[in-house]
Amino acid sequence: MIVPLFEVARSELVPFRRLKGAADLYEKEIEDLLWANLDEFTGETLFPVARQAKIPSGGKPCPLALDRFGRVVVFEVKRDVDREQLAQCLECANWAKKTNLEELAGMYHGGEAEFWPAWTEFTETDAPVLVSAVPKLYLVARDFEDRTENAFEFSTDIEFLAYTGVPVWLVRVVVYEDVGGRRLVDIEGDHEPLANAAVSGAREPDHAKFEGRRVRVQDLLEHDLLAPQDQLIWVRPRNGKRYEATVTSDGLIRLADGREVTTPSKAAIEAAGVAAYDGWYAWTVTRLGKTLNDLRYDLQTAASQTDAG
Repeated sequence: MIVPLFEVARSELVPFRRLKGAADLYEKEIEDLLWANLDEFTGETLFPVARQAKIPSGGKPCPLALDRFGRVVVFEVKRDVDREQLAQCLECANWAKKTNLEELAGMYHGGEAEFWPAWTEFTETDAPVLVSAVPKLYLVARDFEDRTENAFEFSTDIEFLAYTGVPVWLVRVVVYEDVGGRRLVDIEGDHEPLANAAVSGAREPDHAKFEGRRVRVQDLLEHDLLAPQDQLIWVRPRNGKRYEATVTSDGLIRLADGREVTTPSKAAIEAAGVAAYDGWYAWTVTRLGKTLNDLRYDLQTAASQTDAG
């Protein structure tokens, strides 16, 4: 099927087609991409636990991660999501509410002995951060059930998930291919969760979001909060090691060895050789004395003032 997505090549429009593929092929390929790029799929830095975790209730193994607050993050990767697949999601979400660090350590992809130092490294704590009773669920799929024809059945399950206090995000991932075999992946996940846990009181704005999506380094450049060739520094308080990097004009981060990566977290992981780390909090802009996370706050503050004016 030809879609209105083209590459401009010497004044010609080269079409991309949307790939369907068999369910197993889609799930395998997207799971590969998801596991290697958790932050791009979710917009947050996560601690990867297991790529194919086998939970006690059975079912198909699914990727698992933890966020910096100890919430278990469960991923369900399907080509298409309908009511039947949601039943499996409910099982995983229910298990995630009851699990603990010991069980997760036994599932850790790097081995149980490596889990504890890696987890405390990620959270920058001396004592391991315990598992939260409120997990998070990401449904990753090419398509979701038609909400106009089957809205009641679909929303009933979503409402039940919300009732149980499980935040649910839908992430639509579509793969396109051009005539030469090159591929593009369209990840549509920068939006509010479809169902969220009930929160009492007013919610503070999410400083990691800008214009309805997750902040990128390029946003900081475009709003003059960063400048090309700005130097970044990260001194790890636990061991005193120091790392340096540079912001490029196209929003990448160049490491000291010349490698360029797409996100601050990937830059931290590659520089220090750790399993996971939130680079927004790690990297400080030498010229400004502010972290990249500080600049995300500045971006949101400036946007709020513009809206108010």
